[in-house]
Amino acid sequence: MSWEVTVSVDSVIYPLSVVQRASYALAPTLMIQIRQTENLIHLDAAPTLLAGGAGAVISAQEARELILRNLNDFALRAQIQHETSGLREILATAALRGAGI
Repeated sequence: MSWEVTVSVDSVIYPLSVVQRASYALAPTLMIQIRQTENLIHLDAAPTLLAGGAGAVISAQEARELILRNLNDFALRAQIQHETSGLREILATAALRGAGI
């Protein structure tokens, strides 16, 4: 199994923090090197060659799909966290008041 794949994404849609989280989550399966150009982030991926590692990624196409799925997942998580930050603060304040703190 010797293949490599490069996935290039727009850094506005997928900020570096999202790309780093997705890469870390995929580390047991894929070795990913992150490169940045002006407005693009490039993820160079190859299969992780560790004994007893998680399930092997069979093809470059499967790796591309796995990377994009994880990027979308972490981008959505970041968006939800951003949109609900005010609500979390209100709930935490109400909980502390209710507890008498």
